[in-house]
Parts: sequence; C-alpha cells; structure tokens
Amino acid sequence: MSSHFLAKRLPSSLRQHLLTPLLRLPFSTQSNEKEIPFHAKYLIPSLGFSPERAFKVSNNKYFAGFKSDEQPVSVIKFLRDTGLSDDQIKGVVSFYPPFLSFNVEKTLKPKVRELMDAGFSGELLLHLIRYNPSALLRKETLSHVQFCRDFAGNNDEVLLKIIKVNGLIITYDIQTYVGPRINLFKEYGLSNQDIVRALVFKYSSCMSKRLDSLKHVLDFIEEAGVPRKSGMFLPCFRSICGYSKDTIESKMEFFKSTYGWSQEEVYSAFKKFPTVLAISKDKVKSNMNFLTREAKMEPRSIASYPHLLAYSQQKRLVPRLHVLRILATKGLKNSVALTSACVLTEKRFIEKYVEPYKKDVPELAEAYCATCGGNIPV
Repeated sequence: MSSHFLAKRLPSSLRQHLLTPLLRLPFSTQSNEKEIPFHAKYLIPSLGFSPERAFKVSNNKYFAGFKSDEQPVSVIKFLRDTGLSDDQIKGVVSFYPPFLSFNVEKTLKPKVRELMDAGFSGELLLHLIRYNPSALLRKETLSHVQFCRDFAGNNDEVLLKIIKVNGLIITYDIQTYVGPRINLFKEYGLSNQDIVRALVFKYSSCMSKRLDSLKHVLDFIEEAGVPRKSGMFLPCFRSICGYSKDTIESKMEFFKSTYGWSQEEVYSAFKKFPTVLAISKDKVKSNMNFLTREAKMEPRSIASYPHLLAYSQQKRLVPRLHVLRILATKGLKNSVALTSACVLTEKRFIEKYVEPYKKDVPELAEAYCATCGGNIPV
C-alpha cells in the first residue's frame, strides 16, 4: 500500500507513525535515486502529498536554509487558521512552493491584516491567497485589489471571478500595464462591463499580452466586418485574444489553402462562430472529412455553418446523421439537413426526430443511444 494512499485514508493520529519507515526509503526519480529532504517529509502526512511531489515542491532554493520543519509547519498552520482547507493549501503550495518560506509574523500576518482592515476578508481573501499567493509579498497588493474592485463596480462576486480566472492581474502595475490596456479597449468601444467580461473569461490573456499584439487582434476583428458596437465584438475578441498576429494569419491561411475558402468566407465564418479560429487543425480536418464524405457537404459550403466544425462526432454529428438516414430510409423524413438537426439541443432533437417515430421505427431510440455511446453504424 502506497504512502500516498495512507496519507489520504488514515486518521491523522496514525499517519506519522505508519509513514515514518516509508519516509526513510529512497524513491525513484527520472535521473537517479533521491532521499526525501527532511522538510518534505512533513508535507506527506500533513497534506497528503506523494513522496515524489513532496520532493519536487521542497527541492526549491527557498528551502535551502531550513534547519527544521518549523517554517513550513508555521505557514501551514497560519493558512489553516485563515480558513483554507488542506486541499486548498496543497494547491497553494504546489502552485507556488516559495510560499512555505514566507515569514508568518513579518510578512503574512501584516499583509493579511492590511487586506482585512480594508474590507477584503472571507472568501475574497481566501481566493486571493489560493489563486495568487505571491500577492502577499507585494507592497502594492492592496491598491491593486482595490483598483480591481472599483473597476468591477464594487461587485465582490465579479471581483471573485476576476481573481479566480485572472489572479495574476493583482501583480500587474496599474499605471504602466493595466491602465494602457484598458484605455486601448475603450478606444475600440469596449465598456468597463465588456472589459470585466473579458477578464472573467476562462482562457483570457488580455492583460498579459503586448499592446501591439492586442491592437492587432482588435484590428483583425474590425477587418472581419464586426462593428465596434456590435454585440459580437466581445465574443470575437475573447475567442482570439490569446493569439499572435502570425497565429491568426496561419489559421486564416489554413482554411483558404486547405478548403478553398475565400478571405471573405473565413471572415463570415468567424463572425457567425468566433470559436472557428480557435478549433485545432486536427479537429477541423477530422470533422471536415466526416462532413464531406458522410454528409456529402462541399467544403466551401461548410463556411456558412462553421459551428459544425466544433461539434463532437461521437456525441452529435454521427448519431444525428444516423437518425436522419433511418428516417429517410423509412420515408418519414426525406429532406432534413444535418445543419438544422445539429443546432438543436439534445432534448429538442429527441423531441423532434426520435419521440414522434416510436411506433413507426421502434428501434430508432436504441439506435440513437448506441451511436451516442460510440457504436458507429457500418
């Protein structure tokens, strides 16, 4: 039985006693056999780290001067007292190992007290520590968090989302980094609310990109024919904000050279379904092959239905095409386009194309379920 299993399953009173013999044993790394440092041993029974992970976390220059486990013990106790669960603390330590080297009395407590006195407590404080632990080392953290709160309209629920998704924004300099990017967004017609929506988007990197790269993204959206005040401008921005100029041009060229799309057709597809430029080339190739071979669609016609390139073949394209073919074979539905059937939700598709034909085609529901489960019809 592994020490990791024991650390997760046994009562805390038994962990150290049973794990001590195991901790003296070497374990294999990619290069050679290593002995677990003494300060890593504390992480295994206290937070449930595996020996390998504990070694990686503790093999950090910040721990070189540790003479005992007193330092990590004090930090972990402080985090528990602050309100973080052991799983959250494990996440903090894994993400930013130097956190264990912070001085509790001189660094952590004063910074936490400063934030709490300014009204940043409870869940806000926990999220800040969890998603950007290095913020507790920076003297400007309070002013940056306050700036984000003000920008979020003093809505702490929104601020929580910003910290959770883009926690590093707290470390960016407001005057030289965040401010110029916000001003650029506003030049292109984005409101404060739009910018906040961009910040809470899961894959957004809009605050970490170079200004010239951001400007190219915004210019490209306009060149595609999306007006600044259009409701599609923000979705288009969020879908490609992480891409460089070269990447965007490469994706454009891929559709033009591989499938014969014109530049206007690529622009049109992008405006209808901004995610089309974010789909991997392998995914596009796979779905294109299916749509042209099985659904008999022309590559250029797919530019009018770009969402088809994002759908799962197993869960949507194959099962729905199979149902339509069965209905056509029975003479029940002869001219239903796959494009129309695929845009429907699962519930609506079943209501429209499966449920009404139970008596005429009793095997239809089973056939649909089977293809959804991966049993591809021959």
